[in-house]
Amino acid sequence: MQSLLALLRGEPTHTISAPEWLTVLDLAEQEYILPWTAACLSVTARADQHLSERLHEIRRATQISGFFWTSTLKATLTEFHRRAIPVISLKGPWLAERLYGNAALRSYADLDLLVRRSDISRAETLLSEIGFVPAGRRGDYERPWRRGSTAIELHHDVENPLTFDFHIDDVWQRAQPAEFHGVPALLLAPEDERLFLCLHSVRHRFERFSHILDLVFAFRSWPENPAQFAQNPAANHLFAIGARLAARLDPRLAIADPASLSPRDRAALDALADQLWQERLSAPAPRLDWKAKHQFFLSIENRPWRRASARLRHLRILSTRLIEADFAFAARFHLHRTWQVWLLRPVRLLFRLGRASPLPRPAMPQSASHRS
Repeated sequence: MQSLLALLRGEPTHTISAPEWLTVLDLAEQEYILPWTAACLSVTARADQHLSERLHEIRRATQISGFFWTSTLKATLTEFHRRAIPVISLKGPWLAERLYGNAALRSYADLDLLVRRSDISRAETLLSEIGFVPAGRRGDYERPWRRGSTAIELHHDVENPLTFDFHIDDVWQRAQPAEFHGVPALLLAPEDERLFLCLHSVRHRFERFSHILDLVFAFRSWPENPAQFAQNPAANHLFAIGARLAARLDPRLAIADPASLSPRDRAALDALADQLWQERLSAPAPRLDWKAKHQFFLSIENRPWRRASARLRHLRILSTRLIEADFAFAARFHLHRTWQVWLLRPVRLLFRLGRASPLPRPAMPQSASHRS
């Protein structure tokens, strides 16, 4: 890990052996920063046959990946433009070209596209007509789609407003016209994109170095404007914790806190950033479920009344949506339809509230489960 950090920070690495660099590349792959790490290593590492071969393989694979995702995004944005559906590309190869300098220097798992809520139906029809099918249930603010090995998340927001209100209507007003390889589309305004990257990292509890590296490039590239969050304490905290993790990866970053952040808030966020950084250095990222992700939003609020307010919003979300635990509980009874899950949800919550042992799985013939 220390060798990886030294490489990313541009520190001297001449004492690191070729076999250790191979291990560093394995670690970078786990952290989803392999393309950038390999590019940095190609410039600094001493020549070695096994290392050179590995770097050549990585360079070839990342160039293919960058070309694939760039072509897919261009083709998809072309369809949105042809049908006059405004769309904003979130993260992905467009972000990589602007921040990293090349789409092949960043890893991808899917494409994230944001449309207005009023355009969801048209956008889903478009995806269906170009070969995508829904790949999961609709979430609070997005739905996954898939075509073979290609995945798209279609967003109408970037977070449940009860968790964090991104004021999505204002975001659309500030969105900037741009072109991706000649195709007209929209981009988030720089201040909104930086806050979105902070939000995305917090949602995932900074579980990978890829989240932090994105923030490093964002804070390097876009002028800071902490005053923009003066009336939004939650945004202050997102910005501040994101800046702190970015500065731990790149100590040369000097990012001022929003003026409205109190000394007490600063101290609490410093302690939280230290904890997160040590976790990233010492252990692989844990698998986060929906509850764990939302609980982390509470940890960035150190004022009791703010934390209590966040808990109440959390409970409102739980009372108005189905989560994976609801579907898993219903599946014990071979019930999978949404209305059946809703009917069983109060039962699950009562058992959870009463700390009761799980109900035994009833014996049900396969044919009966299909009829229900």
